[in-house]
Amino acid sequence: MGAPSPELCNLWLARAFNAQDVDAASAMYHPDASIVQVDKVHGGTRIARGAEAIRETMSAYIHLKPHMDVVTHHTTIAGEFAMTRSQWLIKGVNGHGEPLEVHHHGMEVHRQLPDGTWAFFIDHPFGADPEWATMKPPRTD
Repeated sequence: MGAPSPELCNLWLARAFNAQDVDAASAMYHPDASIVQVDKVHGGTRIARGAEAIRETMSAYIHLKPHMDVVTHHTTIAGEFAMTRSQWLIKGVNGHGEPLEVHHHGMEVHRQLPDGTWAFFIDHPFGADPEWATMKPPRTD
């Protein structure tokens, strides 16, 4: 079960992280979802696909004993899909007991579920990071 609207998906995910609830965090994702894993959390950047891989990804976040703060900057809806852009900060503890802070600007695609709620379908947690931007694109010939 997802959130009542795509605008709330990031907030509901943050609440699941803050409650350290792997089931609730995993339930925010469509069964066929994909998420890009964050190197600082997962020890590499790769794409996790499907319910089992999403659960493993969420478990790694929950293992940090995190507190997540998030804001959704905008939402665009087209039929059963929506795109959001977010900014998020997770503070937790790494496997060595040291403080860990992860901050990114995400891009997310959500899909409406049969029950009318919304879930993450594609999650790129750092897909909108400012350092990816250029002042202007190079000339296209």
